[in-house]
This record gives sequence, structure tokens and C-alpha cells, in this order.
Amino acid sequence: MHFEVVHVSRGDIRLKSRDKLVRVLGEALISSTPTEPSYVIYLNSLNNWDMPPDVALTETEKQEIIRAIRKYFQDRDSVVEFE
Repeated sequence: MHFEVVHVSRGDIRLKSRDKLVRVLGEALISSTPTEPSYVIYLNSLNNWDMPPDVALTETEKQEIIRAIRKYFQDRDSVVEFE
């Protein structure tokens, strides 16, 4: 399954995979140096798909979402933290 980050806001990141959508809660940060995180992801919010609703994410899907988010920030020379 391939995930693509489609929207990043101050409080969440939305990703899609084909016709499925997922929302991950987080928080944009103001970093004072390039090595400090510019975003923190709340892993406890990574539970269900938004579309289709109320369908649980598998552990494999969660790991792929994390990889997609990490790559998104790496491509922009930014640091993301997961907690």
C-alpha cells in the first residue's frame, strides 16, 4: 500500500492511499535550528481510517503511514518527531 501526504496543517496531517483517507493528529512546532523537530506526530491518534469510516488500521498500514510522513519531512529538510 502506498500512502501520499495530501495536506499538512498546524494540528493534523492527512494522507491517502487510492480511495482511502487517514488523518493523523500532530502539532507544528517553531524550531530554532534545522536539527530541531518542526512537527510532532501523536501516534496514539493513528487508529482508524477516516474513509472508510470506523475501519481499524493494520499494524502494517500504520508503519507505512509513518514512513510516508517521515519521507515527506525529509524531502523538505525538516525533522519530524513521533510520540
